[in-house]
Amino acid sequence: MKTDGMNHQKAALRRMSEQPYFALFMEQGTGKTWTLLADAERLYASGIIDALFVVAPKGVHTNWVRREIPAHMDVSNIARAWRSGAGQKEMKHLEELFIPRETGEIPPLRVLAMNVDALNTNAGFAFAKRFLNATKAMFVIDESSRIKNPATARSKAVHALRPMVRIARIATGTPITNAPVDVFNQMEFLHPGLLGTSSYRAFVAEYAVLLDIRHPMMAAIIKRNPNAARAQMVAKNADGTPQWRNLDKLQQLLAPHSFRVLKKDCLDLPDKIYKQVYFDMDSEQQRAYKLMDKEFRVLTEDGRELPVKALAALVKLQQITSGFVMKPNQEGLMYVSEKNPRLSALMDMTEDISGKFIVWARFKEELRAVSAALTAAGLKVVEYHGEVNTKDRELAVDRFQFGDADVFVGQPQSGGIGLTLTAADTVIYYSNDFNLETRLQSEDRAHRIGTRNNVVYIDLVAVDTIDEPIARALQRKANLAATILGDN
Repeated sequence: MKTDGMNHQKAALRRMSEQPYFALFMEQGTGKTWTLLADAERLYASGIIDALFVVAPKGVHTNWVRREIPAHMDVSNIARAWRSGAGQKEMKHLEELFIPRETGEIPPLRVLAMNVDALNTNAGFAFAKRFLNATKAMFVIDESSRIKNPATARSKAVHALRPMVRIARIATGTPITNAPVDVFNQMEFLHPGLLGTSSYRAFVAEYAVLLDIRHPMMAAIIKRNPNAARAQMVAKNADGTPQWRNLDKLQQLLAPHSFRVLKKDCLDLPDKIYKQVYFDMDSEQQRAYKLMDKEFRVLTEDGRELPVKALAALVKLQQITSGFVMKPNQEGLMYVSEKNPRLSALMDMTEDISGKFIVWARFKEELRAVSAALTAAGLKVVEYHGEVNTKDRELAVDRFQFGDADVFVGQPQSGGIGLTLTAADTVIYYSNDFNLETRLQSEDRAHRIGTRNNVVYIDLVAVDTIDEPIARALQRKANLAATILGDN
């Protein structure tokens, strides 16, 4: 490697040595990419592999090729990133992965990095399969929580490719984002039955307290839908949180096949500082919120509402706190107030911020409003979200890190993973959702190797609204994950 690893990275390498499958549960910012590249380089030098196949979230896969491999790998390599809909020139570039070698010639390490959702396409899956058939590859799933749901197409795709390689690695700092069952499919990818069973239903039954089929709630569901008789519903505690069990057993099963490290244990990083800025909705927002909240309660309390509709109501409650509501069937926006107290609170804060800062927001309408307001205030803004093309996303990161941009405005689902944004000392959460992974990942874009100053995280919170239970839910999930992974 061109660069030297830190003690915890070298310890992880020793743990992985000669193991055909292994999980790196390294917290964001502790250098798991370096560790995986060093592992690949070692295996390549010993002749065990001649290729590396990386599956990662969109944007993160290109970061492996554009930044990480050139910065760290010392061996000769050909590294390419797959792009769906690639033109003739790009496909010719990808074909260099298959150039035959002369007799006796040692081939360069061939690296193919692919967006996890590209495996859902016929072209992407076929190219991955061809690459693995032509090589002795190590298969890495970066941010492996993306495959936690066994039923998704992406999960089925990676499982179909897994038998084609002998060496498999998964890596994520957040393997458990909602529930203990999140780890099942990730470890099952590494090796069938690694956690004692290859049956997801059996795994759920082992670690969750399930409602008996005779329970009134189960009986009501089955009456409406007889096919639900096989459904597994987790019992709830008095406070509404799910009931889990045997977590010490799960921790013991994970330990031999994984390496866990937290930033606080291995890096001398500045502190994270958390603040909340509260604001009141105006009268028009409050009226709209109460009406939606009342309908939501009725729909859930009579036992006839479907979960998806309950989720839709929660989303609309949060939109109201930002002054708008998405109309049904994508018919556009309905503004519930001419004012926007959330945006006003943000702009008030910016007057006291020195240096560059990040604003994360959940909804695209919020991103547009934030970008427009900050630009009107004379700040240079870059955007990173689903409506920004790949080239402009990469330029946005470079402008913020090394250029003249003052503010990075992004959507955590798009930009909260795999990026380095250490130019910021302040991170503002204009809005949040219930997803722990996106929260932790987006926090650590600014708090990682290279961070020099304390990072201040500011949450905008609408008083007496959904913002407050979201914060409590995120903390509860973080505590549960810490228990299973042995962080406590």
